[in-house]
Amino acid sequence: MDSAAAVPDSALASSTCAHCTREIPSSNIALHSAHCARNLQKCEHCGDMVPRKHMEEHYDEKHALVNCSGCKETIEHELWDLHKRIQCPQSMLTCQYCKFELPAIDIFEHQDVCGNRTEYCQPCKKDIRLREWIGHEILLHAKTNVAAESSRTMLEKEERAPVEQQEQQRNQLLLTIAITVIAVLIGSILFQKKG
Repeated sequence: MDSAAAVPDSALASSTCAHCTREIPSSNIALHSAHCARNLQKCEHCGDMVPRKHMEEHYDEKHALVNCSGCKETIEHELWDLHKRIQCPQSMLTCQYCKFELPAIDIFEHQDVCGNRTEYCQPCKKDIRLREWIGHEILLHAKTNVAAESSRTMLEKEERAPVEQQEQQRNQLLLTIAITVIAVLIGSILFQKKG
């Protein structure tokens, strides 16, 4: 005999709790509703159902306002870590070219200037802009270095440091781009919430 057929339809039916709007088996709705109304409260800020005894703690952790000492902006506590690390124009970021730490508000202008500095490329006998260095190395020297070197061990010794440096520069560039995209997305979401 099928086990679903043995269960009456009334046991499978569900009702919506008027307090928390969750679907509850109809046989338990009265008990659930009494418990829910007595013990849970809907947060007026986010709509989450929170135990009444933890509502103040929930507010402090998620919604209390924090004043940023760097930019003087008022931020919800839940977004504070993100603001501190990425969004605050006064948060410290590292230049991908010189590794100097600067406030976020100044980093793009600094990297624009710093990336225009040049370094001498020994194989090409040319000065190459730092912002173009990784692409230059990959496009022009990745294949010629392999063909020019006869000894595999010499190639590994000479390229190990530049490859690690290139990888680090590439990762830093990707991180900078990712941080910028995230900051723009979060800024637009916050702007929409305020509007």
